[in-house]
Amino acid sequence: LSGKINAAASEKGHHHNEDFAKHLCKLNERHEMYDAQQMREITGSNHYQSGLFTPGTAILQPAQYIRGLATGLRRDRVEIYENSPVISLNENWVAVTPKGQVKAPKVILAVNGHAESFGQFQGRLMHVFTYASMTRVLTKDELERLGGAAVWGITPADPMGTTVRKIDGVGGARLVIRNRFTLDPNMKVSAKRIASVGRDHDRAFAARFGNLDTVGMEYRWGGRLCLSRNNVPAFGECAEGLFAACCQNGLGTAKGTLHGILAAELASGHQSEMLSQVMSQEQPVKLPPKPFTWLGANAVMRWGEMRAGAEL
Repeated sequence: LSGKINAAASEKGHHHNEDFAKHLCKLNERHEMYDAQQMREITGSNHYQSGLFTPGTAILQPAQYIRGLATGLRRDRVEIYENSPVISLNENWVAVTPKGQVKAPKVILAVNGHAESFGQFQGRLMHVFTYASMTRVLTKDELERLGGAAVWGITPADPMGTTVRKIDGVGGARLVIRNRFTLDPNMKVSAKRIASVGRDHDRAFAARFGNLDTVGMEYRWGGRLCLSRNNVPAFGECAEGLFAACCQNGLGTAKGTLHGILAAELASGHQSEMLSQVMSQEQPVKLPPKPFTWLGANAVMRWGEMRAGAEL
């Protein structure tokens, strides 16, 4: 499917999709409402009551996207150094790595929440982890049992619900489950946390794909989102010659790409209408002291997950 489906597993989720469809009508955006039978034909699952399909959207594989960009840059003779973490950024913009250093008159920080690790936007960024589990490769028999389309992706009607994707390509045909959020100011999560969240993923998987009860998860992981309290990016010139393109508030692929382009424009003295729009936004506001931020944010997320009900 060339597009995305907002899937509803409950009556509440269905009404949410109906309201969303009304907004799409006002925006003159193409969309289709799917019933439970159509959702079964796409996903092979009886879990969903309805879905809202938006063909003007796209789902991409982010790692392949980044690899593709890197290939294009190398073709233009840009040098890319992987596995070379910058452990400090000294005055006059000397980026120090474990095995060498690079000096440049201008530097762009495109490190999302790690902007704080370089002394920027201190106490203004929230570090939220999201989690995912991926099955082993599905066998031919399991794919026949599942049915549905070869490749699809659905997001939940409730934002705290479960995202599910069926992928097929590099690495074989697999199902991916993503749900749960935690705020972790130290930007690290333990193996124990991954295992605990993994049990929630297994429950979500079983609720949707009971006919695949012998299929286990091969990979589990957590990844960071960077949010600001007032939903703005950490963008602009932090000091003479130092520019930031960070904090995409959960829209990393789209806004990360855009902010990277605009930071390059800003650093090179190029003006554009889009750059002016982004520059006109506020800077991230100060957060409450860490203990209060941690308690408040995690309490709100737990409450949201409880309210998500069947969508989780």
